[in-house]
Amino acid sequence: MARTIVVANQKGGVGKTTTVANLGAALAEIGQRVLLVDLDPRGDLSVHFGVTIEESGATVYEALFEEGIGLEEVIVRVEAAGVEVALADTNLAGAEWILVDMAPGERQHVVAQALDPVGNSYDSILIDTGPGLHLLSLSALAAADEVIIPQECSYLAVQGLRQITDNIKQMQEITPGLKICGILLTMHDRRTIHHQQVIEMVRAAFGELVFNTVIPRTIKFQESPVSGQPVTKYAASSEAAEVYRNIAKEVIERG
Repeated sequence: MARTIVVANQKGGVGKTTTVANLGAALAEIGQRVLLVDLDPRGDLSVHFGVTIEESGATVYEALFEEGIGLEEVIVRVEAAGVEVALADTNLAGAEWILVDMAPGERQHVVAQALDPVGNSYDSILIDTGPGLHLLSLSALAAADEVIIPQECSYLAVQGLRQITDNIKQMQEITPGLKICGILLTMHDRRTIHHQQVIEMVRAAFGELVFNTVIPRTIKFQESPVSGQPVTKYAASSEAAEVYRNIAKEVIERG
């Protein structure tokens, strides 16, 4: 059965989609069968690879909530990244309205039930989530083995870290097997003393939960989606590509 990892943070713009896309591609580079699931109503992960609903005929929304449509029917192969992607679009914004009307025990298992038929086809499943821990994200966490928390190197952003880790502890009461794979520090500018202070602060507070590798701020992460490729293909020999290869190694070691 696949190792399922949710990439989540209550704050937007911290590198969740960038991490799912490039970590997935880095895992595929070393021979893993990888599925990326887009659970963000913005559909940014789908856009990152230039894949559209026309290629699958349906999206994750239908796979979650419509009878007769399985997740395997909304998965598209992205050859440039060596991964497969379960597509999302803005229809997914309606998921919250459906989930709120479900009994708690039922809504908790919505994502797990969708993943279950495809789990044996992959080594790793990475799930991209929208900002905040809404009902759909909570259902994703209930389906997951682990969670990666991308965290911008900013003091104000760090203030939310304790909150999300506390929320995950609460989730562990429902899903005892869920654990934090790691906190991933992103958007690091080496020229900024403040960023280094934030890194030291987070390491002091969270210790071994923090990945050794830190993701730098670089235009490569903005350029690669324009080409429909992960940074590991768009700029294969760049530092941006190497750091995600290093994160892939750390993720495997922590598994």
